[in-house]
Amino acid sequence: MKKRILGLVTLSLIANLAMAEEPQPTSKVVVYISPQEYTNQIKLWHFVKDYWFAQGPLVAPVLTQTLSAKLGKTVMCDAGVTGDVLLWVRPQMFYNPHMRNFYGTIKATVYTGAGKAIAHYTGESRYSGDLDILPAKTIQATYDLAIQHVADKIQADPVVRQLISEGVSSKEGYTPCAMIALLPGRIQP
Repeated sequence: MKKRILGLVTLSLIANLAMAEEPQPTSKVVVYISPQEYTNQIKLWHFVKDYWFAQGPLVAPVLTQTLSAKLGKTVMCDAGVTGDVLLWVRPQMFYNPHMRNFYGTIKATVYTGAGKAIAHYTGESRYSGDLDILPAKTIQATYDLAIQHVADKIQADPVVRQLISEGVSSKEGYTPCAMIALLPGRIQP
């Protein structure tokens, strides 16, 4: 009986120690894109042919590549991922068939790793191309230009640069990136 009680006490102490450990960020910058951007397709209209696409799969690889080059290690949001900076990205695309121009917009809200909204940036781009010839590559190029504008604005902000280099203070805990959509205080574009 004493061995069982001693075993239970030992297990409870080990469990308490495991829960008391501070979570460490897995990356400097974590990018969140709404799941709706992966499931709900948008339509770019042309006189003869329309093009339907989901924005998430086209913008995600461009985001990680461009932001990693400008801001440091950048990963896409996954379950339980934390970071010093959380970035909520909302892409938009429009095609003008008369002028044969793609217009891309990236709206990004920057949060601290603890979940406090600190800034909002918008990047816009225009890219000439035809909807009939490799539209996915043209859309990615349009998004890339808009993302570069956003990354330049983020890089120029001293508050965000300090947060990326120093991280969240030890008094604050880290918020998983999947919680961004539920966080209060979102800065309106």
